[in-house]
Amino acid sequence: MSPNVVDPRRTAPYRLYFWSNENLDMHKPAHVHVESGEGCAEFWLSPVRVKDPGSYNEVERARPRRIVEQFELECLEAWERVHGSR
Repeated sequence: MSPNVVDPRRTAPYRLYFWSNENLDMHKPAHVHVESGEGCAEFWLSPVRVKDPGSYNEVERARPRRIVEQFELECLEAWERVHGSR
């Protein structure tokens, strides 16, 4: 399952999510996946930085990164609710 971390109406055209089971084996640091019609990428949280640029080029990554920065606290809180402490 991949719950939306932030209501997609607030982050359109980007969807921020993580996989609810991706922290079972390894205690990965908090991160979110971001996707839109233009591509996808992963960002570490706290501090926000690129984990995997995915299909966005450097210029295209700027906007989703700003969205992640804007909603960083909500992303961290959602991660903690699903996966436990950061």
